[in-house]
Order: sequence, then C-alpha cells, then structure tokens
Amino acid sequence: MNNPWEEIKTPSHDLLYRLVDPEHPLRLLRAKDTYGRFLFIYEFPLSDHIPDKFPELNGIDIYLRKPDEGPTENCMLLLILKDKKEWQIFLSLCNDIAASTRELEQQIQATRIILRRLKRWQEFLQRLRSGLLPEKDIKGLIGELLFIKKHLSPAFGAGKAVQFWQGPDDSPQDFNVHDCAIEVKCQLGTTTPRVRISSAEQLCPQLPEMFLYVATLGKSEQNVKEAVNLPSLIDGIRFELETNSPSDVERFNNLIYQTGYIDSEGYEQFNYIPVSEKMFSVITDFPRICPNELPPGIERLSYDIKLLDCESFSKSPDWMDL
Repeated sequence: MNNPWEEIKTPSHDLLYRLVDPEHPLRLLRAKDTYGRFLFIYEFPLSDHIPDKFPELNGIDIYLRKPDEGPTENCMLLLILKDKKEWQIFLSLCNDIAASTRELEQQIQATRIILRRLKRWQEFLQRLRSGLLPEKDIKGLIGELLFIKKHLSPAFGAGKAVQFWQGPDDSPQDFNVHDCAIEVKCQLGTTTPRVRISSAEQLCPQLPEMFLYVATLGKSEQNVKEAVNLPSLIDGIRFELETNSPSDVERFNNLIYQTGYIDSEGYEQFNYIPVSEKMFSVITDFPRICPNELPPGIERLSYDIKLLDCESFSKSPDWMDL
C-alpha cells in the first residue's frame, strides 16, 4: 500500500494539498502542513450543517477552520494525524469517509454523514489502542480468513472473495456470495461442539439461501508446519491480492482495520491448526430464532446451537468443494 501523503511536499507556509478524487461530489483533500503532518480536509460552504462538537479520536486532532481563519471562502474540517507511523489507519479512515459520501444526492447531508463515520471510528480507535484483540475475536477472524483462503479465493479469485466479505461492515452475516449468505463460526476442538449465535438476524438473512460454516481449530506452537495465525493469513491474502487483484488491496486493509486488528508481533503467539470444517444449510427446520418469532418487547438475544443436532442439515453450496 502506497502512502499518498508522501507524494505531497512539506509547504513553507499554510497547507499544500491535493484533491482526493475529482469525480467525488465533495471537495475532499489530502494535505501537509508546515510541520509535515498528514491532514485530511473536507471543504464546504458556510451554509452547510456545522455540528456543535466533533468526536475525540485517539491519535487524530479534529478542528474547524472558518472562512475568516483561512485562505478560502469555505469552511474546512481538518483531520490531523499526530503520529505519521499510523498513516495506514488514517488512510482507512479517510477512504471510509470518501466512500460513505460518494453517492450523495444533496451535499447538505455530507457533514451529518461524516460526523456519523467519525463517531464509529472513535469507537474503533479506542478499541485499537487498548491492545490485542481478545482471543475469541482472534479465533473468529481466523475462521473468516480461512474461509476466504480455502474456499472463496479458489472458487472466485481473491478480489471477489474480499468483495463478498461483509462482516466487518456490520452486516448480520459474514459473507454475501451472490444470492447466498454465509455465517462463519470457529470453535476449539477441546470444547463442547456448539456455536454462539449473537442475534436473531444472524441466521435469518434477506437472501434466498443461507449456510453456516464451522471451522474447528486446535491450539498449536508457531513452528508447526500446519499452524496458522492472523499475521500469516493476512499477509498471504494481501500477497495474493497484490499479485492478482491490486485494486482490492485497499478494501481488504480497510476491512481488516475495521475488525480492530492492526499488524503486531503479539498476534504470533496465537497459533492454531485447522482440524476440521463443516457446512450446514440453514433452512426452515434448522434450529434458529428469527426476528419475526420474538415476542413484543424483546430486542436483543443470543443463543447456542448444538452442532450434533445439525448433522441432518449438512450441505454446502454448489461452488464449494467440502
């Protein structure tokens, strides 16, 4: 991934900037100031909605420059990265803002949308700075990456596989493959064979078909040949994308960061061997709870499914060799 701020010289005064995308409906800029700091700027008319305050983001300063404070007649919302080593995360944030506002029909909606995105990133960055992901989240992410590596990439290519990945975007299911939704779960071989379903929507998609994929892992040492960990899986998928579908590398990185993961040697201590995998067709009689079955007044629930009671539903999609 190239650092686009490295292409901008450090100015002798004020700011030096480049337009992010001339086709975008908003005026979004990447910039450097006289200190060489990396900035992302949204320039907009004073008549647009201006929030009373902005979220506080770890590692990023946010402030509003009004027309009487700057060189233009417009307001400028400035995001300033404090530590240039964090530029990849900053780029993901900026790309997220650009993507979420690309299809705007009315520009006046923009600041409200940007504010919502910043609030989401506030939560993400707080989690990111708190250390490594919990082990249950590590296993869950390994399960999704194994599904990409072992099944989606061979069937559709790495680029399409990444486009199918919806879980980090807060979709109820982890993958949407054409007219098929797929939820991925991971369990340790030493535990009771059951998986946790975290919401009524998780096994009740809007798409015609639904499958539940369950990967069973065994704990391992790093030097075991068959062992996998997050850094090895992520680096492998990145390499495949860079080789065969470079336009999708950015989306993959964005999704990875949205899970709360950031490259760290600390993740190399969490190593697992893929032991087995199963696929279940989630049809009418499958043991699940759907939103339309909830009594009035119940908004959230989670429940466990015993996998031994799901054997009669064993089935995989036509494109999947399992």
